[in-house]
Amino acid sequence: MLALITATALAACGRNGDQGPLAQSQASSVAPGAGSPSAANAKLVKAVKAMLDRDEQLRTANLSVNADVTKNEVTLSGTVESEAMRAKAVELAKTAHVGVIVNDKLIVKPRRSNMVPQKTVQV
Repeated sequence: MLALITATALAACGRNGDQGPLAQSQASSVAPGAGSPSAANAKLVKAVKAMLDRDEQLRTANLSVNADVTKNEVTLSGTVESEAMRAKAVELAKTAHVGVIVNDKLIVKPRRSNMVPQKTVQV
């Protein structure tokens, strides 16, 4: 009979959300934001940006990085001057995290030359 009363009391405590002192102390020892998707997204964005900053041309490019760790995806957007720079940015982003999927939304827009075209004069 005593075992039945104890089991009923423990079950009632579990239903009321009281997890006991051990569970409460473990929950309070977890740092705020640890393991949160937004913190993980920020960490992945930082890792990708660090990889892109290793390249002199990409460091000066106007690139944006967004991450979604729940999908293991990174999205690159912005403008680069060549297809080679685009490919390099995508490859560097892939090295920031094992197995990350890179969504390439980069626009290739060659830099305009400062040279003025010469007109041909026919005589």
